[in-house]
Amino acid sequence: MKKTLLLAIFSTMSLFAFGQQETIFNRSNNISGWGGPMLEISTINGETVVDVGGGGALIIDNFFFGGYGLGTDAPNIMLDGETYDIDFSHGGLWLGYTATPNKVVHIYSSLRFGWGDTSLRDGDGDKIFSDNMMVVAPEIGVELNITSWFRLALTGGYRFVNGVDALPEASGLNNDSFTSPFAGITFRFGGFGGWDDNDDSGDIDFDF
Repeated sequence: MKKTLLLAIFSTMSLFAFGQQETIFNRSNNISGWGGPMLEISTINGETVVDVGGGGALIIDNFFFGGYGLGTDAPNIMLDGETYDIDFSHGGLWLGYTATPNKVVHIYSSLRFGWGDTSLRDGDGDKIFSDNMMVVAPEIGVELNITSWFRLALTGGYRFVNGVDALPEASGLNNDSFTSPFAGITFRFGGFGGWDDNDDSGDIDFDF
């Protein structure tokens, strides 16, 4: 009975969709894309670090959908008399929203949902201990329209890490060691679909 009901619902939805002949793309006023580097300042095991990476996305009106990658090997830890570099890297889906993108300064928000690996490397760079993890990182801030092809986002957020449970117990490293507030800088280069088309005055407008 449940399968039949679900099939009926999906069939109805499909018929409606085909009958309307509407898609996200042909109903959108602005479709473009961007890519670029990003920096994230956070803490790992109590040590301030800078994660470096980048990403790219497709813009559909005020929303963007894409992917990212971030990582650092800056922090280190002593374990059994040896010094190990903590290698922390993750990547995955990147979803975002920009309010009033035609304004020179406007609200920017995003959510990154990724998977990665945290490991301990010895002095030769060999991976000695390793564990997989999941990362969820919401953020909000402001974005500046520098030129028609370059935008700069300054954000703050919180990185939630889960799944770190296989590193040596003596290291004391767990989910909390990598969960942290962060400040982010994103450089976005690309086509933004005529971001100033609706502003013919030539004046700089800082309204949000």
